[in-house]
Amino acid sequence: MAELRKKIKHPISLRWKWGILLFVIATLLNIILMTVLYTYSSANTKDTLEVELSHNMDSVVNYLETTRYPIVPYESYDVSSVGLRQATEQQDFLAALNYLDMDKYGYFLYSISGDLVYQSKENTLDEVDLDRNIQMMLVNGQETMGGQVKLSSSVTGSEIGHIVVVINPRTYDAAMSSENRMYFVAAIIMIFVQLIASFLISHYFFRPLYYLTSALDRVEEDSLSDIRVLKPASDDEWSDLSLHVNRLLDKIDLYVTNQKQFVEDVSHELRTPVAIVEGHLKMLNRWGKDDPEVLDNSIEASLQEISRMKTLVQEMLDLSRADHVDVDYRDEITEIYSVTKQVFHNFDMLHEDFEFYLDMDQTMNQPLYVRMYRNHFEQILIILLDNAVKYSKEDRHEVHISVSESVSQVEIAIQDFGEGMTDEDKEKVFGRFYRIDKARSRDKGGNGLGLSIAKQLVTSYRGNIWVESVENEGSIFYINFPIIKDEEKIKKLKKIASEKEMF
Repeated sequence: MAELRKKIKHPISLRWKWGILLFVIATLLNIILMTVLYTYSSANTKDTLEVELSHNMDSVVNYLETTRYPIVPYESYDVSSVGLRQATEQQDFLAALNYLDMDKYGYFLYSISGDLVYQSKENTLDEVDLDRNIQMMLVNGQETMGGQVKLSSSVTGSEIGHIVVVINPRTYDAAMSSENRMYFVAAIIMIFVQLIASFLISHYFFRPLYYLTSALDRVEEDSLSDIRVLKPASDDEWSDLSLHVNRLLDKIDLYVTNQKQFVEDVSHELRTPVAIVEGHLKMLNRWGKDDPEVLDNSIEASLQEISRMKTLVQEMLDLSRADHVDVDYRDEITEIYSVTKQVFHNFDMLHEDFEFYLDMDQTMNQPLYVRMYRNHFEQILIILLDNAVKYSKEDRHEVHISVSESVSQVEIAIQDFGEGMTDEDKEKVFGRFYRIDKARSRDKGGNGLGLSIAKQLVTSYRGNIWVESVENEGSIFYINFPIIKDEEKIKKLKKIASEKEMF
């Protein structure tokens, strides 16, 4: 069981698997290639031996065909039987055969009737087809190459016998063995080269995977922000994968950071109201519950703090969810003009003591779509308008809303005529829990999270938000988003939205 766990924990590396696979494939291809080359080379070697054999046969035949007498068996050499001249002539060319290259070739001479007249040294020819020229033969029980020629006298033109010329079996075996050794050595070298090349190639191509696994092995919450996958020099699928993994690590890092920030912020902001509620409860527990006035004041104050805590927790949840709207709401679509009008009318009805002005350059009543969730767009407008109302001066309750469209973007501006802010405030106003006037903001129920939520939502939908302000004169908050111009994409997103509503 322990060994099984060890194998599961440490599986064979993918580089080794692919290295072995490449080596096996390369070896099989090499075997096929070497077999073809060996067959071709062997045939070429045999052709070379055949050409040399033919040249030797021609030389011998040209010499033997100079006689005018037929070749006769040894026992017929009697002068009284064949004549002195014929016997002498046959003895002469038989003697000449003994001086030829006996180490490389062997000779067998036959009479017209097929009787063996001469054989070189102690060679024995097992069988021969006298009707074929070049052929494979058995000499002393060993295969070799040989050839036979029918001899005709160049003087009389009549047939005088047959001669068989063979390559010495040792010479033939040496030539073929040399061929075999050469290919065997070449095969060993090729296999060794393939083995090294296969694992080098496997290591090279899977090196980005090693970088990836090494980086992921080192991923820890405390050091995630410092760890990224090294991008390969090549521009291919590995570099794309590294890019996607790094983007994923960026998102994970962002989520982890936001989570830690969320916990820290909630802990910090809840500490005061919890302490207030705890103080009132302790006071009531000790002596205050017997005093009706103290009891009423403590209960009212505790309820106010609990209500503020509920608002704070909800805002913190909104801020946390705003970090990943591009994943949860990527197929949502919103019409800008209609939603802006709706929010404008709601605020105009809700705040009767304020004057709200709406300016839109909507051309020919054409709708204007952006890729975002409708409720989030409403939430952004509500946050900005609510801030404008809160920070307006007592003597000028006036808020202006304008919507303008460019070629590729829509811009919305919300202007108030309130306290304004300093340059330092403008840089920090979108930060979490930042309040320009902390005492006044707390009196109006503010936690300093509204603009942070708005900024996170706008950024998540690939928009921009910024502020222009003059102290004691008022502020203008701007937001812009990319416009969807493609009619087909708008129809597709509307269809997706309607299908979601059905479910």
